[in-house]
Amino acid sequence: MRESNRLAEIWPPDSEDAVWPDSTFDGIIIARCLAFIADLAVILVLLIAASLVFGILGILSFGLLWPGAALTPLLVIAYFTFTLGGRYSATPGMRWQGIELRAWNGNRPGYLQAFLQTLLFYVTVTVGTVLVLLVPFFNKRRRCLHDYLCGTVFIRSGI
Repeated sequence: MRESNRLAEIWPPDSEDAVWPDSTFDGIIIARCLAFIADLAVILVLLIAASLVFGILGILSFGLLWPGAALTPLLVIAYFTFTLGGRYSATPGMRWQGIELRAWNGNRPGYLQAFLQTLLFYVTVTVGTVLVLLVPFFNKRRRCLHDYLCGTVFIRSGI
């Protein structure tokens, strides 16, 4: 019974007594966009390096290791999972923009929640195209669809 009372205290997260003041979300949309572009640049460098490594290994192994190049998309998932679930709860692009990912209880997300955040981002954008990215324009916490689905929010760092 105590557990259900505790849940009632923190749910729903969009209530007026939520963890963060509204100013925490000022400029979050543009910061997320710029951070994602910066992260794409980092990922591009990583993918080019991985492709070169697998290309060289493929030549040295007479083609036996070329199928390993099919694993390079996992690099993208690993990049976001380990940076969002890590010490700073932010990718390098997000740190540059001064934002970080938090769970609704205010804690930093673990690796499982960071993986879920990453996976849901790519699934919702693939299925719903750009329309799912319009969601933050219609809520005061500026949360995207995948943020709602995995119980996370992006905030300004240091809050």
